[in-house]
Amino acid sequence: EDELLTSTEVARLLRVHPKHLYRLLRQGLPGHRRGRGHWRFRRSEVLAWMDARGAGSSEPELETELVASSLAEPSGLASSTRVVIGRVGERWVAHALAPGSTRSADGLATLEDPSGHVRTSLLVPPTTLEANVLVAGCAPVLGPVLDRVERSGAGRAHWIPANSSTALRLLTEGRAHVAGIHLEDHEAGSDHAGLVRARLGPSAGLVRLVRWRAGLVLAPALAGRTLDDLLEPAVRWAMREPGSGAHAVLRRALERRGASPAEATVTVVAPDHAAVARAVAMAVADVGVCIEPVARAHGLAFVPLTEEGFDLVVTRDGLAQPHVARLLRALDDPLLRREITALGSYDAAALGHAVTP
Repeated sequence: EDELLTSTEVARLLRVHPKHLYRLLRQGLPGHRRGRGHWRFRRSEVLAWMDARGAGSSEPELETELVASSLAEPSGLASSTRVVIGRVGERWVAHALAPGSTRSADGLATLEDPSGHVRTSLLVPPTTLEANVLVAGCAPVLGPVLDRVERSGAGRAHWIPANSSTALRLLTEGRAHVAGIHLEDHEAGSDHAGLVRARLGPSAGLVRLVRWRAGLVLAPALAGRTLDDLLEPAVRWAMREPGSGAHAVLRRALERRGASPAEATVTVVAPDHAAVARAVAMAVADVGVCIEPVARAHGLAFVPLTEEGFDLVVTRDGLAQPHVARLLRALDDPLLRREITALGSYDAAALGHAVTP
């Protein structure tokens, strides 16, 4: 016999607040009245109605929480901001796509209240969103990695651009499934395993993606200059924001010389590795810090400062979720390792291996 759902149960299935059920009933949600003010819903009828709405007969909606890092301020949300959506635990979160992004959206979000909750008109069948995985991080190699994850099964693998500190915060706050980080400082005895253990406890998982060299990306005219030379007032810097792995690399290198990033002449604050390299390539800046693969891709001079790992962090609860497990399984692929190696300047020898202290 077809299962009958209460109002609370069908609201959970539809991912809306129970108070919105009456509006949905007026829009055609199939329900059966059981006495005054009481409704029951057949699961099969509700699922069929959801699929029909997702196919374009009307616009299904989902209540989500806007992730603060996606926009400068929640109040800056446009009337129809394109978002990608994932379910992390019991929370639905929406991350705003960058204005110039060519990635297709899961929905269009409008702000509901100053706390950041939004109503999202879905652009995909709502039943497909459960399998989406949200991966926060800054490494360009996440692009081809997550493309391959999407080929491996249902659901989408969304890359949420964020520096390492922000990515780790999104993970700990339950606003991403996975965080990509490069924050280790071996000279100071600090590694990712210790950092993750301190933030998330001993049960969190840490998986190696790649190793790379991070360092100075230079305009051709400055090739051969030392780091001390590059602190001259006339030298223009493209600087990453504090909290990013690249900023930490520069800070440590300068501190060993008794200097600090505050002494640099900053003309550009760049949001990611590629933006640093573009600023130098376009002569907006003379120097910056980024990873070697990005510097080489832009044809720029590169001076290594350190070698580091880029690792994926997963919480204990995340390890039990099928869509996160699918991502981790996809890393165990020699063809993916071959593709990453072909990009140049990435060491993918330990791709998919667990990282231990």
